[in-house]
Amino acid sequence: MIHYMVSAFVLVNCHFPFDTRIKDEISSMPFVSSIHRTQGRYDLIIKIDAETEDNLRELISKDISSVQGVDGTLSLTIV
Repeated sequence: MIHYMVSAFVLVNCHFPFDTRIKDEISSMPFVSSIHRTQGRYDLIIKIDAETEDNLRELISKDISSVQGVDGTLSLTIV
């Protein structure tokens, strides 16, 4: 059982035009607790949970950012 200690909202900018495959792929990741499609500068807002802040950064940089079609992210750690 994983005990999550750190959470963050991640704003995701995707390649134009938006592909729903990106949302589907990210939503299937076990550390994603919610995901919403947005309009404006960012295409998605995701809430993720991790064990540590280092783990949080790794999940964003290695998992979310590596999804084909993700152009950039902005992380907001919840304190």
